[in-house]
Amino acid sequence: MLKASSIRLKLAGSYLLVILITVIIVEGFLMVATKKYYYKSLEANLSNQLMLSSSFYNSYLSSASVKENVANNVDVFYENITAEVQIIDLNGFVIMDSLGAIPEEMVDSKDFRAALEGKIGSTIDRQKYENEGVMTVAHPLFHNGKLNGVLRFITSLKKIDEDIYELSRFFLIIGGMVVILSGIVSIFISSSISRPIKKIILGAEKMASGNFNEKIKIDSEDELGQLAKTLNYMTEEILKSEKLKNEFIASVSHELRTPLTSIKGWSIILNTSKLEDKEELKEGLEIIEQESDRLASLVEDLLDFSKLSSGKVSINKTYIDLKDILINVKSQTLPRALKDNIQLDLAVDESLPQIFVDKNRLKQVLINILDNSFKFTPNGGKVTIRAYLESTKIIIQIIDTGCGIPKEELPRVKEKFFKGKNANSKNGIGLSICDEIIKLHGGKLEINSMLNKGTEVFIILPI
Repeated sequence: MLKASSIRLKLAGSYLLVILITVIIVEGFLMVATKKYYYKSLEANLSNQLMLSSSFYNSYLSSASVKENVANNVDVFYENITAEVQIIDLNGFVIMDSLGAIPEEMVDSKDFRAALEGKIGSTIDRQKYENEGVMTVAHPLFHNGKLNGVLRFITSLKKIDEDIYELSRFFLIIGGMVVILSGIVSIFISSSISRPIKKIILGAEKMASGNFNEKIKIDSEDELGQLAKTLNYMTEEILKSEKLKNEFIASVSHELRTPLTSIKGWSIILNTSKLEDKEELKEGLEIIEQESDRLASLVEDLLDFSKLSSGKVSINKTYIDLKDILINVKSQTLPRALKDNIQLDLAVDESLPQIFVDKNRLKQVLINILDNSFKFTPNGGKVTIRAYLESTKIIIQIIDTGCGIPKEELPRVKEKFFKGKNANSKNGIGLSICDEIIKLHGGKLEINSMLNKGTEVFIILPI
């Protein structure tokens, strides 16, 4: 079984993993954005200075060529610039460098080529100056309206890279603190979630061991609270079923004991007597026969109940005339009604169509319900069987003028093992069997009753 501590670690780990991935993404975005911002700011600043210097040169010094101005040490247009300044001829050779050292190699960088096309160009070079990146911007210089050279500013990226590094380290420290704090919060959150899970696990283990009296106490209304309520409801149903089962066993034991006692008693009497009293012999054999029938009926109910519980009941449907079935059932139960001085009436709608049902199972349901009606209807009472068509359904209605069913018992009369408080109540499986049989036919069994006024049973079957 999964332990609550395992769930807590998984939850905390999941939260922490999500937070860690989020922090890494945000940190990466911030670092890239910061670096881009610093470089763009430096490039914009350097470009503005370059544009001012180039504009000044092209406005006031373009009457002389670039080489002439270099030879005349004209530096007024760049004298306040802090960056390294280079003037390059059209062939790419540096003809002036503010640092004093003139490089021998020819310039062929991206910024220089852009300047030759009359545009401002910029580039970043990290290989030329030993682990120190530089940014260069270049702009064309003119002589008598024609391109005559390129003005180039070069500045180091060392200070900016150091600032970016410090800022990135700050971001990493903040990210690490966020991850640590989030980890602590994740542990508390996962603990708050796993705590009720642990209660549910302990409660389920007690249920598995057979202890159904203790309830799982969780007050939340979330999914875990609903799960706890469901498990508590399940234990209540198990206890209820256990109680009903015990009552059922006691009832069946009583039902079995009575006929067995009668059979055994009369067997002893008949075995020890000289069988000279024919009336006594006849009475004893009749009682043994009646009690044997009771036992057979009880065993039949138990077998049907067992088959229904295991889903092994076979339904053999055929098209039948319902009126013939009802007339046959009335004839079969009429002797019982006459014996108990109960009026038995039958009213069948003549327009009833044939229905597709299991003939024997339907008779079983009708006889069982009528048996209950006779049992709970006093002498002089009345039982009525009606059958009529209602839309696409056939309704069989059995009405009695008996003692009725108490309001608190009515919702439970079709439950398995339920036995009412009335002394005439049997083993509590008859109506549950009827209900299951009708359901197998795609119909419904409904019961209405009023105490001391009678009961109405509706068998609703599809055409």
